[in-house]
Amino acid sequence: MTLRSIAAQLLPPILVPKAWSSPFEAANWSSRRGSVPGASPTDARQELTSSVRTELVRKSRYLHKNSGFVRELVANMAIYSTGDGIRIQAQSGDAGWNRAAEEYFSFWSARCEVTRRFSFEECQALVCRGIDIDGEYFVHKTRDTEGEPRLQLIESHRIGDEFGSKDTIDGVGLDGWGAPVFYRVLEDNGKGRDLPAPSVLHLFEPEWAGGVRSHPTIQHSINHVLDEMELLALEKHAVKDNCDVARVLKTGRGEIDDNGDFVVGGTGGAGEGSDPVSLQRIIGGKLVALKPEESLDSFQPNRPSPTFTGFLEHLRRDSALGVIPFEFAADSGKIGGAGVRLIVAKADRRFSFRQMILERRLLRPVWAFVIGDAIDRGLIDPVAGWWKISSTPPKRVVVDSGREAQQNRADVEMGLKTLSDHYGELGADFGEEVERRAADARLILETAEKFDVPVEMLWKPGGRSVTQ
Repeated sequence: MTLRSIAAQLLPPILVPKAWSSPFEAANWSSRRGSVPGASPTDARQELTSSVRTELVRKSRYLHKNSGFVRELVANMAIYSTGDGIRIQAQSGDAGWNRAAEEYFSFWSARCEVTRRFSFEECQALVCRGIDIDGEYFVHKTRDTEGEPRLQLIESHRIGDEFGSKDTIDGVGLDGWGAPVFYRVLEDNGKGRDLPAPSVLHLFEPEWAGGVRSHPTIQHSINHVLDEMELLALEKHAVKDNCDVARVLKTGRGEIDDNGDFVVGGTGGAGEGSDPVSLQRIIGGKLVALKPEESLDSFQPNRPSPTFTGFLEHLRRDSALGVIPFEFAADSGKIGGAGVRLIVAKADRRFSFRQMILERRLLRPVWAFVIGDAIDRGLIDPVAGWWKISSTPPKRVVVDSGREAQQNRADVEMGLKTLSDHYGELGADFGEEVERRAADARLILETAEKFDVPVEMLWKPGGRSVTQ
C-alpha cells in the first residue's frame, strides 16, 4: 500500500494533503526522494530570521578570508562594477552650474567618510564587496563636528536588535505598511541606537518583496565551497603521504631484517653474493644487492586523480552560478570564439545590474544630500533640476578591443550610436571629451598659424584634408 492510501484510511478526508494527488509530479511525495526542508511558503522575513542570516554571514566571511575562488568572485564583481569609481554627472539645464556642482562634489568626495580614511570611490568598492559577502550594506548620512556632510559605513552585523527586544524585525523598525521607520545600530557596549530611516541607505540586491534584510550573494555556494576546502585538505595530506614513499621493497618472506630497509649482499665468501662496494669501485654508480626473493620497485603515486580534479571543478562551477560565469572568474581555457563572447556578455550584464543598484541606492541619494546641503548653505546657487544626474561607469569589459573599437566607429559614423553613448562605454564624460577636443583643435590651429605651417602637417583626421 502506498502512503497516500494509508493516509486516506487513517486520516479524515479533509486532512489528507491534496498535493499528494496533484498532477504536478514535483508536488507529490515519494519514498525515493528526501523531504525538502522548510515549512509552508511564507514571507521572506519569516524564512530569513536573524539567527539564520547571522549564520550565513559568518560562514560567508570565513570563505572570503580563506577561499581564493570566493575572493576572486567578490573581487571581480567589485573591480568590473566600480573600477576606479562610478562618476556622477549633473544633468540640470545650466551647463555652467553642472560644472561647478561636479567640481564641488569631487572635492567633497576625496575624504567623504566620517573617519576621513576613504574616498567616495573607495566607499563604492567597499559597499560592492559587502553586498556579495554579507548580502547588504548600510550607509548613514551624517555630519562631522564642523557640520560638513559625511558618510558613515555600517556593516551588516552592526544592524540588529538588543537581546530580548521585540521592537524590530532583525534591527529594522517598520510601520503598518512595512516601510522602514528606523534602523537600530548596535554599539560596542551592546546598546542600540536608533537612526531614522531617511538618513540610512540600505544597499542590497532585492530578490523578494516580503523581506526586510538580505542574505549573502554567495549563500547558495557556502556548502559547496566548504566541502571543496575540506576535500582538498584531505587530498593534499594523501598526496604528501604518497610522495613520502619513494620505493617499495617486496620480499618473499613479507618481512625486513633488523639491520636495514633491505639486505645487501655478503662479504664475498662461499655461497654469498658479490660485495657491492667492490663493484662500485670497478664500474661506478650505485648498486644494491637483494636476496633472490626480493625486488625493489619505484613507487608511482596516482593522486590526485583526474576524476577528483573534475569533481572539484563541478563544485566550483555550481558555486559560481548566480554570481558571475565560472569561465570568467576561474578558467576560460576550455572555451573560445563565440563562447568567450557569450561569457563576457553575461558577465557584463551582471556588472551593469550591480551598477544600477549602486546608482539608484547610493549615488543619487548621496548627490542630493551633498549638493542640497551646499545649496542650503549658499555655497552653490540653486537651479531647476539640481537633483538630476547621470552616472558614468568604468570602461566595459570586452573580448576583442580592436574589433569593438572598429564597430563602434562604424556605428557612430552611421548614426546608429551617439557620441555620448560611445564615450559612456569607455568610462569617459561626453562633455569633458568634447571640450578637450575643442581645446586640442584650437591649439593645433594656433600652432599652425604661429609657425606658418599647413594644418595638415599637424593633424589630418581620417586621412582627409582639414579643408575638405
